[in-house]
Amino acid sequence: MTVRSITQSYEMSSESNRERLVLIPWARLKDVTPTLGDPAAVTCVTAGQELTGTVLSAGVARNPYVSLNVADGAIYRHNVRNVLTYDAQAAEATWGAINVGDTVYYDETQDALTGIKLSTSPLHGPSGAPIASPVFGKIVMLQDQTASDFPTVATALSDQYGVMQSGVCES
Repeated sequence: MTVRSITQSYEMSSESNRERLVLIPWARLKDVTPTLGDPAAVTCVTAGQELTGTVLSAGVARNPYVSLNVADGAIYRHNVRNVLTYDAQAAEATWGAINVGDTVYYDETQDALTGIKLSTSPLHGPSGAPIASPVFGKIVMLQDQTASDFPTVATALSDQYGVMQSGVCES
C-alpha cells in the first residue's frame, strides 16, 4: 500500500491573488476528516463539477469548518497517484506516466484506498458504473525538479508533484 507524505509545509505561489479562501463545513466535504495541506472537494449535485482546493485550516470538532484555498493558479506540493482506469471492483487497472501539464483529478477511490486524494484518472469507482472526478489542476515542476524528472514511469506510482490548481467548478 502506498503511504502518503505530508505536504502542508510547501506552497510555491506566494504572489498576490493566489489565495481565495472560502469557509466550508466538514459535512459538505467529500472527506469529512480534513487534513492541513491536503486537497479537498466539496459535495455537489453534479459529479465532476465539485469545488476543489487545498485545506489551509482544518478546523477542530468544536469548530468543524475548513478554510479552503480555491484560487486558480495556486501551486502546492501534493501526493498524486498515476492511475488511469479502474476495473469492475474499483481496483486500479491501468497506469500512465505523469508529465508536466497533465491534468490531475480529485479521486475518491484513491482517498479510500491509500489516503492519496489526487490521481490522473478522470473517472473513479468501478468500471461498470464510473463517476466523473472533478479537475483539481495541472502538473507543474517543483523548484527542485528539472525536465529530466519527466515523464515518470507508467507503472503504479505515487509521488509528490507541484499541482497548479484549476480554480472553481471546472471539469
